[in-house]
Parts: sequence; structure tokens; C-alpha cells
Amino acid sequence: MNPISSIGDGSAIKLRSVDIPRLADLCRACTAFYELVEGQTPTDETAADILGPLDPEYAHGIKHVWGVEMHGDLVAVAELLQGHPTSDEWYIGLLLVTPQRRREGLGAKFCRMILDWIALRGGATVRLIVHQQNVAAQRFWQKQGFSAERELKKQSGRLHGQVSVFVRSLGRAG
Repeated sequence: MNPISSIGDGSAIKLRSVDIPRLADLCRACTAFYELVEGQTPTDETAADILGPLDPEYAHGIKHVWGVEMHGDLVAVAELLQGHPTSDEWYIGLLLVTPQRRREGLGAKFCRMILDWIALRGGATVRLIVHQQNVAAQRFWQKQGFSAERELKKQSGRLHGQVSVFVRSLGRAG
């Protein structure tokens, strides 16, 4: 597979259906994250859902799923939604790094690469949702230049609770 970009000693790659087994392994390695934000452990379907088609309410957008591969292992994934709700707005649906590679700067490098890639495609605003109980994610996204825009209640897996919508302006590319 051809890497899109170099990230530290790894490569960012577009993920495809052939990557589902490796993505499933990554999701299982991140069981604590899924228990925290969904109240359940990841299943074999979790990886397929990340790569799968968009829910009907987002079908006007374009889904992009990237991974970071290091020494043959998939160590991070990002799920992006282009064009929601307008053509120059994006959502980061997921940015997940395996626990063994956290606190090494990989997440921040991956995030910077993603934001640069979005800006080159005309993205002006990026949003994401952070669950109230995920304090580490709140700190991470604030360090990446995101700020809380509003709060709402959301169902995620078995949990229903408060989330914050974080936003960051990228400006117009070009």
C-alpha cells in the first residue's frame, strides 16, 4: 500500500476493506476507550462500521478513513467526514491511537497531518465531539487548537450523556 504521508517512524495510509482485520485488532487494543465512551467493548463489527458507509443523515458527505502503520502494525485510525453540514466544513468522527503508542506525540502529528490535508481540500472549519467523561481527549483536542463550541446530549453505544462539540477554524485554502 502506498503511504500518503510520513508520520514519525510510521506512514499514514488510506484504509480499505482489506484492512478490517488489522483495524479490528486496533479497536480491541483500545477497549478502554470504547468502554469509556460507549459503555461496551468493541466487536468485530466495530472496524467494519468505521470503514462502512455513512449513516443516511450524513450521506451527502464523503467519508475518509486513514490509518498510521508502523513496522507493519496499524497503530492509529482517523475517520473523517468531508462536507458536513456544508462543503467547507468537516468532522473528525474518530481519532484513535493504540495505548502502547500514546503519549509519544503520534496523535498530535497525525492530527496536524489531517488538518493540513483538510485545508488543502478547501476545508475551513473542523468539528468533533468529545464525551464529557473523556477528560484526556478534552485536553488533547484543546492542545490541537480546538475549543468547545456547544454542549448537547448524545447516544453512543449503550451510553447517553453530555458531549461537547469542539471546533477549529482552518481558514480557506488557496
